[in-house]
Amino acid sequence: MEEKEHFLNTFLNPKSIAVFGANNKFLDTMGAMQLRNIIAGGFPRDKIFPIHLRLTQIQGLRAYKSILDVPEPPDLAFIILRPQIVPQVLEECGQKGVKGAIITSGGFREVGADGMILSSKINEIAKKYSMRFIGPNCLGVLNNWYDYPNREKACFNTMWIYEVPERGNISIVAQSGTIASHIFWYCKKIGVKISKSFSIGNENNIDIVDVLQYLKDDPQTDVIGLYIEELKRGKDFIKIVKEITPKKPIVAIYAGGSEAATRSIMGHTGAMAGKNELFEAVFKETGIISTNLIKEFLYYLRTFSYGIFPEGKKLSIISDSGGCAAMMAKLAESLGLQIPKFSEKLSSQLRPYVPDVANVDNPLDLTFQFNQYNLYIKIPKLIINSGEVDGIILYAVFGFEEVLDIIKKSGGESYEEFKVPEESLVGVYLKPIQRLVKKKSIPIFYIGPQGYSNSWIRQFIKNDIPIFDLWDNPVKCFAVLAKYSEYWKKQALQNHS
Repeated sequence: MEEKEHFLNTFLNPKSIAVFGANNKFLDTMGAMQLRNIIAGGFPRDKIFPIHLRLTQIQGLRAYKSILDVPEPPDLAFIILRPQIVPQVLEECGQKGVKGAIITSGGFREVGADGMILSSKINEIAKKYSMRFIGPNCLGVLNNWYDYPNREKACFNTMWIYEVPERGNISIVAQSGTIASHIFWYCKKIGVKISKSFSIGNENNIDIVDVLQYLKDDPQTDVIGLYIEELKRGKDFIKIVKEITPKKPIVAIYAGGSEAATRSIMGHTGAMAGKNELFEAVFKETGIISTNLIKEFLYYLRTFSYGIFPEGKKLSIISDSGGCAAMMAKLAESLGLQIPKFSEKLSSQLRPYVPDVANVDNPLDLTFQFNQYNLYIKIPKLIINSGEVDGIILYAVFGFEEVLDIIKKSGGESYEEFKVPEESLVGVYLKPIQRLVKKKSIPIFYIGPQGYSNSWIRQFIKNDIPIFDLWDNPVKCFAVLAKYSEYWKKQALQNHS
């Protein structure tokens, strides 16, 4: 018997769409920009039906005065109108046979009594026509795998943010359009590669549990990020999350829990936030990794997306800076990680490959290491094969283009041996050790203080190799990897007992 397709698939892969609220003024109206993003993503132009009372053409597309005039029932209605008009429009969508809608419009329960009345009206209309909708007060969806595998590079983006992150295996579910989309610029910067993103707003009809049920079996999602302001179906949430976390890591931000945060949420989506301690207990019970910081949220998601999970908590630190190494070691131990002393056997194996003045121990302070093969291959390989650690952090990643430029400007001779294309260096220095990393499940986190704009650092991001610009986040990321691995092993043990 063929498995029934999840209803959310139509929201992510509609074959036709009606758009209410768009026009030809790109910078003046959100709807115009959202329509432009739908077109830019490669949506079939002949299956986009703008609806407008006065305009006959919008952004090069024929416009219709009413959804009832459209030649076919669209798979999806996208509504960006004043809240008072939404019930009438939704009613006409129901009459047309539309079964799915995204309601971007705000002005519902988050504004008080009048908004609550409007919320009840659209709920009744949806029930009357067996219609499902995302929102109101949301931005909708991004699907970076739109119509895959029929189309190789198309995406479906109803957000107003024009930036689209690179395609990957991370999916976001947020009760905030900002968290669901404004992160896209930073995602591209640090290499957070997105599969799907859901801005679900007030959750009148479709809620976070519905989306999790979809993502649980989505083949293009391996990691899930949640931004939560409330849970309408607490028991169902716990049930579905317990089914997901042994297979797909979940990272969550809970925004409530304080007086000021609750006031903000009430004015944002109208949600009633609960005590922080309650949510933290739920997260701990279900294996969710939690944070209150957006950078940590994105780094944790990126870390899990690589799919390399350590066996334990033993960490090796390799650095050409004693100060950075000391800070990392202190932070690691404060997070419950171990920095084991190297055995005499491993120390003796490492000694020929480090400077004479270096202290051959863990942390391994290289002071000044100019031999790139030793740095990227020989030293990490010896440490990995020793079996003495579960992960490595390497602080010594530098691109040489800037150095060579300074040498040239100062009148010095150029070092020809460094004029190797960086794409070639990836094959020489990085890919061989990454094969060993995956085989042994011992991740290496690299740190390149030149920052993410550096061309050599971009090669790490391009090739899905964990790279950081500073040294706090890699330690925290290894800690959450170890925490998740411990949870996963406990779940596996319980399932076999």
